[in-house]
Amino acid sequence: MSIAIRVTGVSKRYRLGTNKGLTSFIDCFSLSHRAVNTNQNEEGYWWALKNVSFQVNRGEVFGIVGKNGAGKTTLLRVLSRITHPSAGRIELYGSVSSLFHAGIGFHPELTGRENIYLSGSILGISRTTIREKLDEIVRFAEIGTFLDTPIKKYSSGMCSRLAFAIAAHLDSDIVLTDEILSVGDQYFQKKCLEKTEQFAERGRTVLWVSHNLGAIARLCGQCLWLENGGVKKIGDAREIASEYSKTVA
Repeated sequence: MSIAIRVTGVSKRYRLGTNKGLTSFIDCFSLSHRAVNTNQNEEGYWWALKNVSFQVNRGEVFGIVGKNGAGKTTLLRVLSRITHPSAGRIELYGSVSSLFHAGIGFHPELTGRENIYLSGSILGISRTTIREKLDEIVRFAEIGTFLDTPIKKYSSGMCSRLAFAIAAHLDSDIVLTDEILSVGDQYFQKKCLEKTEQFAERGRTVLWVSHNLGAIARLCGQCLWLENGGVKKIGDAREIASEYSKTVA
């Protein structure tokens, strides 16, 4: 089976406080191309990720769990190229769409319709294809009345529905999701779960970050458990969901 995502030794360091961090290209280049000691207690710095390695096969729904602050969202931000790793290597084979917190990735002054076309163009999808998919996206997101209203006037739930609908219907190869089920009613959550199950059947790869352990056990084959920025365990999603649940009960 071919690889869709390969993450090797990825670490991410942030500077605490208001002091300036790296100021030159040479500083950034040298940090990203040398081994880093993530166990070192460096004053003024915080390691959000520490030497994280895993791989995801094409067509797999791969879960990520961990407590708040474990590094889950940071990992997705690095994978989606919103931020760069301080060390390590990331390989992504295919186009990527990201579903983060409501509204991220949308331009607030543009309408729902315009943001659909914008998202499609970022994914490299032609306007003709987007036009063909538009009605289906709008119907799934249930925003028909507000399609030509600026996104800044949408509720968080409307933004989440539209973001998921775009990712679900514009056929990117890899979908990165961060707590997409935390917003929306049970009916929409059910639609998201059913659509995600269809992704793997069509050969799409999904990284599913969630505190919903039932969804992790149902949707995912393998799961990564992050703790304090590092890998606690990787293995069968149902086993990890069960083991992890005991630590948060």
